[in-house]
Amino acid sequence: MVAISDLRGLSLPEALGGIVEAIENVEVGEQVQFVLDSDADVEAITTHLSEYAECSAEKGDRFILLKVTKRAEFKADEEEEFRIDENTNVGRLIERYPEATEILASYGFTPLRNPVLRKTLAKTITLGRAKMLKKLSDEEFEEMLRKLRELRG
Repeated sequence: MVAISDLRGLSLPEALGGIVEAIENVEVGEQVQFVLDSDADVEAITTHLSEYAECSAEKGDRFILLKVTKRAEFKADEEEEFRIDENTNVGRLIERYPEATEILASYGFTPLRNPVLRKTLAKTITLGRAKMLKKLSDEEFEEMLRKLRELRG
């Protein structure tokens, strides 16, 4: 039986957090379905999930049915040196440097203050993708990276 979750009325970060949380709780190969608002940014959602899940969407008049099949487990990068750049996974950054949450929130990533969204959403997004979502200028992004790198001591 396929589970269906209604995520209508949620913001993109909240919907993505709900999707990530749901697919974390199923086995590889299993599918979960979601009902989204008809104007939901399905492309942004599928981009976030592309490494871990296969997504397809059916658009109706009043909603979108998003089908997500888990392809792989969420995993942390195994690199020795922890770099902070546009490819840095936000979840790993926050795990290593919890103070990064407030720096990121000061640049508009306020959903990261919510523990549930921080646990789920942060695993699926890089700093570069977050920059694009929040439309940060190159200067703002470099300033944010500088502050985050200062956390390394």
